[in-house]
Amino acid sequence: MSYGLYWRTPKRANDVIKDKQEDQSCGHLPEIGWYRGEIRPCHVWQGRIFISGTGRGIMINILGQIEDNKLPNIETERLYLRQRLVSDAKEIFAYASLPEVTWPAGFPPAESVEEEENYLENIMPKRWIEQKIPSGYGICLKGTNKVIGSIDFNKRHADDVLEMGYLLHPDYWGQGIVTEAARALLEVGFTLLNLHKIEIECYGYNKASQRIAEKLGFTLESRVRDRKDAQGQRCDLLRYGLLRSEWEEKE
Repeated sequence: MSYGLYWRTPKRANDVIKDKQEDQSCGHLPEIGWYRGEIRPCHVWQGRIFISGTGRGIMINILGQIEDNKLPNIETERLYLRQRLVSDAKEIFAYASLPEVTWPAGFPPAESVEEEENYLENIMPKRWIEQKIPSGYGICLKGTNKVIGSIDFNKRHADDVLEMGYLLHPDYWGQGIVTEAARALLEVGFTLLNLHKIEIECYGYNKASQRIAEKLGFTLESRVRDRKDAQGQRCDLLRYGLLRSEWEEKE
């Protein structure tokens, strides 16, 4: 897709950006618009307006809208988030088969590429429908199409409350990648999905996930002591929450 560039600064807060006819070579036009009482980047995509977040210096461009329960692709400063496909099964298996990745996330490692293909083709779409959960993302580094991690809303606790989960290949740990991807998912959740609250659940020994929740501004709401993890070992279960009002203040 070709990209065109167009910038406009509104003169007042109610100066709403209007749809305009796009040149066929410019499918994606960045602009400046008013959002939450301040000037923020937004985008024109196929005649529609989409807000981009810039909270904490992170660029978040939402490239489309929700269609058939599928979330739009997102680009951030370093990442490209897109729907995971059956053709990604080998790349996903490379990290979803690792015990150090999956057990702390609450489930056993994948045993084969075929198992991962079945999950992507059958189980995951069925969960979207039955649990009314929007599709999740594969995490790719910009300039590549290789899936190095996953980030999703994996549980629905109420009509407007979803839980976030994530996995990342160990080769990319310690680089802030999940935090950057999670900021993008928060933007989608609180704007396009109009959620009231987003939650994160993790085991007490999963220090990396705790640090991510804290960096994102989540509050530790409960510590359930001496539960059993996915391997039957005793540990605390931590539950974090972030309200939309809190997110808006931080952003």
